[in-house]
Parts: sequence; C-alpha cells; structure tokens
Amino acid sequence: MDDDELKFAEGGIRMLVSLGGLPFAGVPTIAGVIGYVSTVISFLSGGSTVDAVALLKQEVDSLKAEMVQLNSRLDELIENVAIENNRNVQARVDDHLDDIRRLRLRLGDSPGDVDKAVDVANELGVVIDSFLRADFDLWRWTDVVQKNGLRTLELHRFKNAPTLAVYLLGLLSWLAARQVAFDANQRHRLDDDAPRILRHLQAVSVRPEFDKYADGDASVPRSITEHIKWRIRAWVIGLNRLPENRSCRWAFEVRDWMTGRRTLADHFEIITDSDHVLCTVDAASLGPPKTELQMETDAGVDVLNQMAVTLDRVAKTGSAREPVIAPFPDTKVYPPAMFYLIGQNGDLYWYRNVSSSQPGGSTDWAGPTRVSDGWHRFTKAFCGGEGALYGVQPDGTLLWYGHDGYRDGSPTWRGPRTVGSGWNGFREIFSGGEYVVYGIRPDGTLLWHRHNGAANGGDTTTWSGPVPVGTGWQSFAKVFSAGHGVIFTIGADGVLTRHEHRGYSAGTSDWGAQIPIGTGWNVFQEVVAGPDGVLYAFTPDGRILWHCYRGERPPPVFPPGGAGGYDPHIWEGPIEVKRGVLGFRSAFPVMDAPFRAPA
Repeated sequence: MDDDELKFAEGGIRMLVSLGGLPFAGVPTIAGVIGYVSTVISFLSGGSTVDAVALLKQEVDSLKAEMVQLNSRLDELIENVAIENNRNVQARVDDHLDDIRRLRLRLGDSPGDVDKAVDVANELGVVIDSFLRADFDLWRWTDVVQKNGLRTLELHRFKNAPTLAVYLLGLLSWLAARQVAFDANQRHRLDDDAPRILRHLQAVSVRPEFDKYADGDASVPRSITEHIKWRIRAWVIGLNRLPENRSCRWAFEVRDWMTGRRTLADHFEIITDSDHVLCTVDAASLGPPKTELQMETDAGVDVLNQMAVTLDRVAKTGSAREPVIAPFPDTKVYPPAMFYLIGQNGDLYWYRNVSSSQPGGSTDWAGPTRVSDGWHRFTKAFCGGEGALYGVQPDGTLLWYGHDGYRDGSPTWRGPRTVGSGWNGFREIFSGGEYVVYGIRPDGTLLWHRHNGAANGGDTTTWSGPVPVGTGWQSFAKVFSAGHGVIFTIGADGVLTRHEHRGYSAGTSDWGAQIPIGTGWNVFQEVVAGPDGVLYAFTPDGRILWHCYRGERPPPVFPPGGAGGYDPHIWEGPIEVKRGVLGFRSAFPVMDAPFRAPA
C-alpha cells in the first residue's frame, strides 16, 4: 500500500482495513441517499405523499442491492473476530433494511389507506428507534489496525456507512406513513408519537455549544451528527519554518477517521514583518477549511441538518408540510446587517443578513460573495462607515478603499489611496462608525480619530485627532463597536462589557456607564456587532450564533432568590442563523456613515 493510500484511525493508528473504507459497487450508499433525501422532504413538505412513497421504493431496492454487495466484501477483513463482529452488526442493519422494505411495500400498495398507514408508521417507529439504542451500537464497527508494529483490532468504532443510509430511509419512510395518518386527523393512533419525534430530532441535531475542538463537555459528541463531525478534523501544517520573501505558507491536513481518508488542501499564506521570525499561526482563530466542510457534507452532515429542520417543524406543528402563510402587510421593518470576512487565502467575502434584528433572528442571507482578493497583506482591516474600508500594512501605512458595492455585494471599487502612516504602533484598531476610528496603544491609551475624507478617500491630512479619550484598554482580549458610541469589550475571562462613549462624535472623554452584560464570550472565533443590539458570534466549526441584547429590565420589588437572584439583562439567543461558514482570518461589519439630513 502506497503511503498516500494509508488509512488512519483515531489517535494516529494506522488503519489497515476498515469497513468504512471498503468500496461499493456503483454509487456509494451514503452519497446515493444524500442525493435524494432533499427530494423526498420536498415531496412531503409540499403535500405529495404518493410521490415520496414511490421514490422511497426505488431507493430502498437500490440500497438493498448495495447491502448484498457490502456483505460479500466483508471477507476482505482478515481477522476472524473482525469479520464476525462486523457481520453481526451488518446482519442487524440488513434486517432493519428488510423491515423497512417490507413496510414500505405495505404503504406503497395502498398509500391512501389510513388504517394501513397508522400500522406502518407504528412499526417503522420501533425500527428507527433501534438505531438510537445502546450508545448507537448499530453504528459501531471493527477495524484492523497496526499499532506499535503489531496488527490488532479496534472495536466499536463509530462509522456513518452503511448505517446512516438505512437510518435515513427508515426515518423518511416513517415520516411519509405518519403524514398520511396526520392528514386524516388520526395522530392519536400513533404510538409514542411526540416523544419519538423529540428523540430523533435530538439524534440528528447539533447542540449550539458543541465544539469538537474544545475541551470538556462541549466537545463530547451525543447525537449522530455530532459523532460524524467529531471524526472529521483539520490540522494546520506549516510548509516553511521561516518566511520566504516575508511569506509563511500553510495548508490544512484534513482526516476522516471513519473512512481513513486524509488530504492536504486549502493552502494559504501569512505576510510577516520580516524574514527573520518564525512562522507561527493561531490555529483556533482560523475556523474550518473548505475541505473539512466538504468532507462533513459528503459524510451526511448537511442532510442530517436538513432532517433536523424537518423534524423540528413536525415537533412544532405536527406536520412535515411547510405552512402556507398569507402575505399580510407588515409595517415593522428590521434593518439588515452586512459584514466582511477575510478568507484564509486573502479573498474578501461580503455577507448580508436580511432583517437582522427581528425577534428570533433571521436565516435570510445573501452571500458569501467574493468581492476582492489580496487582503492577507494587511495586519488589520475595518470599515469606517458604509463603503469606506481600510487596511493597515505591516509597515504602518493605512490604505483606503471605496467599496461602492457594499449594499449588494457587487465588486465595484475605488482606490486604494494612502491616508495615513504609523498605524502599526497600535495594539488594536477598531471602527466606531460614522468615520470614527479608535486605536489602543500598548500602554492602554485609547485614541480617537475621525477620517473627514472617508467618503471619497481624502489623504493623510483629512483627519481629526488623534485625541486621548480613555486609559486601561490594554487588558481586553477583544474590543469592537456597534456604532453610535456603543463599544463592547471581552475580557480574558469571557466577560462581555458594554461601554457608552457619549463623546464619540466630537472626540471628548465623556463616558457613560460600563456594564457587564454577559459571560462565556471568549469561546468564539470572532464576534461582530449588528444593528439594534445584535451580536454575531462565529464558532470554530463554521456556525454563526445570533444574540440580541435588548437592554435592562427594571428591578423587581422582591428579587427571586434574594438580591443575587435577579438578572437585569434582557437577551435573545443564542440562535443558530447560519452554518457552513468557511474559515477566515478576520471579520468586520459594515458601519454606519454620519447622518445626512435630506436636502
């Protein structure tokens, strides 16, 4: 076996033979199921149960043929124990597929027969429940590995193939039969219906706090989706120890421990101040590479997420169908949030979240749209207001760019123009909006600037400031602004504090209260502010969690639990509003420009 073809199991053990690595005849089972699950869900949500049942018949028959082929390939495992262990699991999974096939035939013979649909749904419910028992024992297989030069067995390894395909078929078949009963107002005849929905919703969902790279309970997988994500991982690999022409080159090694697949991909570079430093990078700040997300998609994560959305709708409404909502007029308008991400390769991406601050958050997005490249050359980038973007070069030169397409993500630009120097002397730089820029010196002094030429670029002379407006700002791990004088800080202990700079428009040292409003904010890769109290928290696994700070509530006369039992802060969230966000170097929002009264 060539080195490039070596397969690896968890813990760096060489995997000699794995069930997950065995090829199937024709289309791989999981890839085939992923290819049609969306179609079946669309049939169910749109009301065409008959079409869903017909499509299920075709796929169950195809999967049965592949399971027969898989059974013959198990003889490639040379150890008798491995063969026996895997044959036992294989036989149980195959038996469940036979049950699903038999019950699907019953449903397909008379798709409108309510009594038959109730019986089929109840039997299928028992079948799919078996996939969740005993720490997912139907997902546990045996690998033949080489450890310390010896061939040995690794027992009870979680694998997505082939169990995931059978489970998804069973789940969809159950939903189809259940929908017939629901449409006939016979839900009361469905055994264990509400608890079963919740069990499988939890089994295909990802907890908001789950992070496979974290320490502690947050990294322990509990659902099927979390188990799959946990076994697909990426490491940053340095390609040169010292910079070459001030460039440090990196790539990601991505491994799937279920199949043994590994690949080196997603190359990027980091520009350094000189060639006389070591190439280093904070891996935790990079986020997921494209190849890692693609491997998760190939392994079934996206289709499981789609199934979670469907089951959540079933749990809330009882039906798999999407509700029809009449387009009633609504005068309430919520502003959008727009922000930029600088990818690991230096590409600049634009995002827009429609109705950002609506209650419950918004999953209506535009983007990502690639609007520029080469932004890895900057040590810091930010938006001063509307389309005025800035980049700080390693030598301290400040460049201005006018992104005229900031509203719709079109790649329409002006610039660059040199508008400053010496900006490499700050510990941190962030925008306050309305063309205000703050810089934190290494000694903690907060300096205020305003770029009066921001609308058209100006030059090094079109500035007000710098003016010292605060001290002690060096101790924060993260500082960012929501505009209009609101500044948020995150301490090393994760405490989120809200500051009010009343003198932000004139550059005075007039400050309001500094109020701690949350904890645990140091676990995110990045946090950016949106309008009306919205905060977007980017998780290391490529999700965006929406939070909205609604302010303070008045204290009650008799606080529950005494004086310490009252939380005055009103929050919504966290709510997941987007997933699959590529790894990035930095993120920053589009800030407001100064208010211009109508002519």
